[in-house]
Amino acid sequence: MRQLLTRFALLTALVITTFVVECFEQVPLAQKSPAFEVASIKLADTFAARPGRLGSVNVAVTPGRLIARNASLTDLVRDAYSIDDWQVFGGPTWIASTRFNVEAKAVGNAPREQLLVMLQTLLTERFKLTTHHESKELAIYALVLDKSGPKFHPLDATEQECYPMCREPAPLNRLRQRDLPSLARYLTRLGSDKPVIDRTGLTGAFKIELDMQKIMAAALEGGGPPTNENIYRASVDAVQDELGLKLTPIRSAVDVLVIDRVERPTPD
Repeated sequence: MRQLLTRFALLTALVITTFVVECFEQVPLAQKSPAFEVASIKLADTFAARPGRLGSVNVAVTPGRLIARNASLTDLVRDAYSIDDWQVFGGPTWIASTRFNVEAKAVGNAPREQLLVMLQTLLTERFKLTTHHESKELAIYALVLDKSGPKFHPLDATEQECYPMCREPAPLNRLRQRDLPSLARYLTRLGSDKPVIDRTGLTGAFKIELDMQKIMAAALEGGGPPTNENIYRASVDAVQDELGLKLTPIRSAVDVLVIDRVERPTPD
């Protein structure tokens, strides 16, 4: 009888052990967020030149490498999450005023999309950044079709891969964009008092060009040097005349990224 009880106890223990092991095997381990192999964050020179509103993006990527010069945390968040400046809400004032130099290297030749996900991880680890998305109703300009538009056409097969640099760079008197969200972003940064958002309903790549010589001539009317406001207004007129698009002021729910928590990093 004692041997039977012993065998039963051993069998029971074996069943319990097997069950526990199987349970652990069935529960996947939390996946670690993609991260850079090495990364450096330093305070930038306070007097370093900043690109203008239409200057190059602060975050530059090449396969396996990311560099940001004189970038604010707002700049870094914008590029990491592929949004616009005006979509970043919350946080202390220093996130827009303090500048950083960031250099990071991944294992292998990671593409841009992976590098930006790694940048999100870096911001979480070094800036203790936590965020959430939410919908906010904002006053915006909707970029919509005018009754005369559109006055542009989709890129053909030969232009898809190279526009706006096909054969040769765009002439200095021509501004080229290849999609309508990019045009809306350009107008926002040019001097709009509200975000400009594409609401045309047109998707894909297009041959979009504006005559900058005409725009600058219009901005000079009245004498004196052209102001940012005059260039912006002349560009809006050109968008309507040359592209068949217009800006309509509306209130609309838009997606924004809200900063819940952030800390200054310890420079390397």
